[in-house]
Amino acid sequence: MIAALLLGGTAFHSLQAAEPQPAFRTAGIFTDHMVLQRDQPLPIWGWAAPGRVVTVELGPHSARTRVNAEGRWRVTLPALESGKGPLTMTVKAGDETIRLTDILVGEVWLCSGQSNMGMSVRRSVEGEAEIKAANHPNIRIFTVPMDIAIDPQDDIVGQWQACSPETIGEFSAVGYYFGREIHQRTNVPIGLIHSSWGGTIIEAWTRQEAISRLPDMTERIAEIQDILHDPAAFQKYINVNEKRATKIHRELIKAEADDELARKMSGPDLDISSWKTMEIPNQWEKAGLPDFNGMVWFRKTIDVPASWEGKNLVLHLGPVDEIDVTWFNGQRVGGTGSFKKMSIMGWNTSRVYSIPASLVKAGANTITVRAINTSYAGGLWGAAPGDMALCMAGSEKTDRIGLAGPWRYKAGLKLLAKPSGQGPNRPTLLYNAMINPIAPFAMRGATWYQGESNNGDGMRYFDKMQALIQSWRNVFLRPDAPFYFVQIAPYRYGSGIERALPLLWEAQSAALDIPHTGMAVISDIGNITDIHPKNKQDVGKRLALWALAKDYGQDDLVYSGPLYKSMAIEAGKIRLSFDHVGSGFASRDAKPLDWFEIAGEDGKFVKAQAVIDGNTVVVSSDAIAKPTAARFAWDQVAQPNLMNKEGLPAGPFRTHRP
Repeated sequence: MIAALLLGGTAFHSLQAAEPQPAFRTAGIFTDHMVLQRDQPLPIWGWAAPGRVVTVELGPHSARTRVNAEGRWRVTLPALESGKGPLTMTVKAGDETIRLTDILVGEVWLCSGQSNMGMSVRRSVEGEAEIKAANHPNIRIFTVPMDIAIDPQDDIVGQWQACSPETIGEFSAVGYYFGREIHQRTNVPIGLIHSSWGGTIIEAWTRQEAISRLPDMTERIAEIQDILHDPAAFQKYINVNEKRATKIHRELIKAEADDELARKMSGPDLDISSWKTMEIPNQWEKAGLPDFNGMVWFRKTIDVPASWEGKNLVLHLGPVDEIDVTWFNGQRVGGTGSFKKMSIMGWNTSRVYSIPASLVKAGANTITVRAINTSYAGGLWGAAPGDMALCMAGSEKTDRIGLAGPWRYKAGLKLLAKPSGQGPNRPTLLYNAMINPIAPFAMRGATWYQGESNNGDGMRYFDKMQALIQSWRNVFLRPDAPFYFVQIAPYRYGSGIERALPLLWEAQSAALDIPHTGMAVISDIGNITDIHPKNKQDVGKRLALWALAKDYGQDDLVYSGPLYKSMAIEAGKIRLSFDHVGSGFASRDAKPLDWFEIAGEDGKFVKAQAVIDGNTVVVSSDAIAKPTAARFAWDQVAQPNLMNKEGLPAGPFRTHRP
């Protein structure tokens, strides 16, 4: 447990613990219920004793090979057409046989990124209803276990499953809604491989040969490898940091179980005059506790009307990152997760707790929340301000007291600061453990939802995307494999990087110049107070539109919102031209177009008037007689209303870069 906590909550591969290879097996990506990619050669591989002859049979095809000196074997079967199946794959080595059943042939997609790709169906909008309706036996899902490794790993453990209400709840929402849209429009079996990790950088997902070509990456890779490839240095590193981590770990477990401390901190009469104030919802790292992981106490006193006294109430806190216990007037009313049990996956689960009538009194009532966070952002920050409320049971939409605003807080025990090399955010670590083991499994392409953890990179992110895409295409043997990605949503980031997000958007837009790529713009379905917007249905559908149009022959689809193409200066105005206008421009809210700006020769931008003129937009300002440049949605919280009539929003842009 301690080593897992120290090294990012997962087993970390080192050179010291090589496991013996099983005598005979297929790679872990091959299991019952899998989907194999149609119309492509099918690599099948595994392990056995060197020198043995392995035969693979699937449908009408078979192939045989001899196991090499390293104990590995691999064959490539001819392509199969969709509609074949369910099939059985038989793999033989002498008198040993592996039989995999219920195999479909269809379309396979890799779904990867950080937490917005990882957000589950259950946590998406209308999640429970979506789960109940998820009877799609011809959609199959596979989740790659979260892991990190300093060297490329050969294998994983996992299981393909048929999509059902029993299996889909914790699967990637974006991945599922993407696959479901394609399945419903093509009636072809769909296989979805989900491999994501919240809060991670793009460099961690990229193969070393590709990422090391970028500036400063060689040094960053060497930093972790020098420590962990040297047995003596590795052991010293573990001994020193684990000793420190063990002490802090035990103290936090003790504090979590300290009933006397809980009674004291949640008691209504506690003197909190020395506690600081924090605006909630908020990430505590951005609001007074930088670089803090550990335990923090929050309190808020609310005035309850006399008509509510002795009535059952419902407390809506929104998600708490990662673990909480909540008290009302000193009595515990709920809790999610446990540090002792390392149950920390509820970071995006809304806390809704019932408050019994016996605790409710007229006048001042106190809410206390003890939050524990082990990594990345922490605190009461996952809800929109209007969603945090104390409500009357049975009339929660009308009888409610808002809880957003100032809360008092006090930091408790702080966890050990991350040691150098800890966690997944180092170049190649996630590629090695979560991508390489499934290559070269045949698939159509990949979807990608990541970028929040690289906000601040600017155009460097384009170079990193190019390296990621190229490295994946190389290992999956498909130089033209489609790669469709999400342009991350508007969000109010903390101080110091307020202007960074438009530069990242610009880099993502530039990635469309990479062949066989596509971008889903989601500026209209984000939430500027929640970095994890819950409408994942439309995100999946917009990614699917690119695939349907580009890969499945549905050429009549409008698959993108307007994207900037060119500009022309005309008598004190700028005329902007776009690709993907569809059947014409529209305003999403029927109001005048917003978030357009214009600049003159001094380069200073002012708000501009914008009008639709056919398939162009004309922008101007009385303050600028000789315009030279324009920009659109150039702000981290911009949720502009320009779209095409098909309902797809225009992407942010600027006509000139400094």
